[in-house]
Amino acid sequence: PLSLCAVKGFNLAINATWCPPERNHLSQFYHEAKGQEWTVDGEGDTKWVDEYNDHCKWYGVRCNDNGVVTELNLTSNSLSGRISSALGNLTSLEILDLHSNNLQGIIPTELG
Repeated sequence: PLSLCAVKGFNLAINATWCPPERNHLSQFYHEAKGQEWTVDGEGDTKWVDEYNDHCKWYGVRCNDNGVVTELNLTSNSLSGRISSALGNLTSLEILDLHSNNLQGIIPTELG
């Protein structure tokens, strides 16, 4: 499907209503951690990077009552690639659990 958040000349990426910044950061992480190869990336309304799905319902993502990401748990899910520095933009993230995957490289300094 056509993404309203990335069409040239019609870029809504800066519109927080259509393209919430946290969803954009999670999407960047998905692509850098080779999300298309994950064991589970959700089904239906829990599927990752579907801009028509609430990112708070994506598989492994938990949000508070204000729709802000507080937890990301993707253990044993065949993640590879690298940990994206974009996760550092999830300023209310309290729990990040990515163990038992095949991520490479260093932990980004943006994650503290």
